[in-house]
Amino acid sequence: MVKSSRNTVYADNSSGLSSNFIDRGSYIEVNPPIGTIRMIQKGISEFSMNWYDAMEYAKNLKLGGFTDWRLPTIGELKEIYKIREICGIEKSNDSWFWSSSSSPENPASALYIGFFKGMNGCNDKSGSFGCVRCVR
Repeated sequence: MVKSSRNTVYADNSSGLSSNFIDRGSYIEVNPPIGTIRMIQKGISEFSMNWYDAMEYAKNLKLGGFTDWRLPTIGELKEIYKIREICGIEKSNDSWFWSSSSSPENPASALYIGFFKGMNGCNDKSGSFGCVRCVR
């Protein structure tokens, strides 16, 4: 079992996946939603990109007939990291992912989470290249 910080418990079933997550091919439907997250992009962006390109990628993403995809906040990204195995998200052994959240100390940097160890930090928005996994 995994407990979301929103106090929702997601239980593993015999396959290791929770029945709270529905695989829709290119995205995972979350039921009940985790805060504002109703859907999570299943795969990741094909290429690493800077934060500005990541924001543009999210703005232009079309999955499952939906066009309102976005980068997750750092809080949402932390939730996705916690549930990554039971919701069927592809493993990301050496990838870190952009959030939409700017660093409070340096607005020219954005916060990220490395899905390989759950480490978080901040990187320069224009000079660093990370992966993207969108939500809606």
